[in-house]
Formats: sequence, C-alpha cells, structure tokens
Amino acid sequence: MKIGFKRKQGGGERVWLGAYGKHPAWDDHVYSSGLDTSRMTQLRTTLYSKGIGGRIDSGVWDKLDDDERVEGFAHTLVWRTIDGLVVARLIDSVDGKGRARYPLVVCAQIQGLAGAWVCGRVVERLVHTAAACRAETTQEGFTGEIELARSELRAEAQLLNDAGECASGEAAASRLVERAGDEAIERVLYQCRRDMRVFLRGHVRGEKTSSRTIDTSAKHCRAPACAASPGESCELWLRTLDHLVGDTAPVMVAVPDSLEFADLIVGEPEARQFYCLLAGARALPLASEIPFEIDPESRAWGREFLSQSRSGEMKDRDPGWVGSRR
Repeated sequence: MKIGFKRKQGGGERVWLGAYGKHPAWDDHVYSSGLDTSRMTQLRTTLYSKGIGGRIDSGVWDKLDDDERVEGFAHTLVWRTIDGLVVARLIDSVDGKGRARYPLVVCAQIQGLAGAWVCGRVVERLVHTAAACRAETTQEGFTGEIELARSELRAEAQLLNDAGECASGEAAASRLVERAGDEAIERVLYQCRRDMRVFLRGHVRGEKTSSRTIDTSAKHCRAPACAASPGESCELWLRTLDHLVGDTAPVMVAVPDSLEFADLIVGEPEARQFYCLLAGARALPLASEIPFEIDPESRAWGREFLSQSRSGEMKDRDPGWVGSRR
C-alpha cells in the first residue's frame, strides 16, 4: 500500500505519545507526560487501572490453568475512535520493588493520518520505544526515550497525507480469507452480526430490531490473527470491520506477539473485556473454532459479504480516516 507525502501547512499537533505502568526507576506506577487527550486518558483508566487492575484484584487470571493462560504481556492494540487512532504497546515490566503483575504501556494517539502508517511505522516505533524504556535504569533515561519517540513521530507526521480510501491493494476481508479460509471468516462474521447488531451499519444489519431494550454495551469476538505481524493484523481487521460497524462506534483490535488470535472489541470498551489479554484460546476460544449452528440467512449474508470483497465491489477505507473529519 502506497503512502503519499506532502508537507502539512499550519495546524496543531496530530500525534500525542506517553507512557504509564511499571518501571524499575519508580517504586510504583509511572505516568509520563504526553497523555494529553481524553481518549488516551480513557484508555489508561479502562485498560490499565480498571481493566488490568480489576482482573488482577479479582484473581480471574490466577484461576486459569497453565494451558489456558497467555504468559505475560506482549501485545499491540489499535483503537479506532471518532478522535483518531489510539495505539498501545504492552510489555512485561517491574517496578523498583520488584512487583511484576502490571505491564509497561507506551501509547500514542494519531489524528487523521494514514492507518497504514499508524499500524506499520507507529506500531514499530512503539515496540522499539517500550523495549528501550524498559532497558533504561533511570527516570531521566526513561523520559528521554518517550520524548525522542514523540518528536520523531511528530516530525514524520508533518509529511504525511490525510487518511482516506485505500488507493490500491486487495480488500482486507479477502486477505483474511486467504490466510484462514472461508469457513473461519464466515464464523467470525456470524458472531459479529449476531452479537454486535446494534453497532452495525443498516445495510449489513439485515433488519431493525423490534426490541424496546437495546444493549449498547461493548461486545467482544476472538478471531484468527491472519497476519505476519500484530500491526498488520490490526489493520486488516479494522479495514474489514469498517464495512460492518457504523462510523461512530469505537472499534478496538488487540493482538499478542504470538499471533495466536486477534481480539475484536466493538463499542466503548469496558474493563471486563480486557480479560482477553491473558486468557488463552483454551479459556476464550476463537469464533472460527466455535461450532455455531449458522442459520441459512446469516450464512448467505456472510458469503455475500465475502463475495463483494473478492469482486472489488467494496472499497476499503484507511483505518485512520475517521479522525480526519474532525
């Protein structure tokens, strides 16, 4: 996928970057500068304080058998919001007292820039920055790594085109099918249509709900990663879900370095959904491996969706397009 370059004229910042979590240079949780947006603050609270912290306090991860548990934090997370893309890198770390249950998180928010750059270059930079921060032994060294990454990405962002429709390349859904097979992706689409109906676009939902009670809580689905890297997996699933999920609904994809699966969360994420981070496939199976009884209507809908993807009728938009409209 090609990314065009042009020098931006004027305007404010479009890249924000900061970190929080555990690090040996601090005796407790560290929160760096740069966590300057409401979305980054929301992610810190929901993912880290309530999500990870709540799962630790409840002991749910401790109850998993060894073969049901993901061993440690090594995850990439990309979150599509109306304010742009938010990216987070989670890795194992410890604080100055040797406590190791919480991770180190380096995160960035990117507004209105190409998702291919975000899921590629930005993810790559956050992976490097998180590792470099963890290797630092002083607070000054840690802060220096964060400031260096922030300045580098902001400089690069000045040369980038706005996000928009993907100019070329095979549709994401077709690439998912190539790597996992029709049946696997049809089962993921079925679970999304069944459980996430309130978030779906009208033309894919099938019909309006007649229920007086509408469940707008976020929904989770575990899918095959279908990629050679976590960033690529995040981009493919975000591009595919863009055809299904309405523009105002947040969409989050979290992928472990093992590439065993991709966790899809649609709607405003809730703390309980981050159980997936350390729950392996035996504890939380992939939708592609659940023996759903798919009804004929849903089967036909899924096959039509994939057929349109293969034929080129559906034009993917870049995952970063949403924030470019604000």
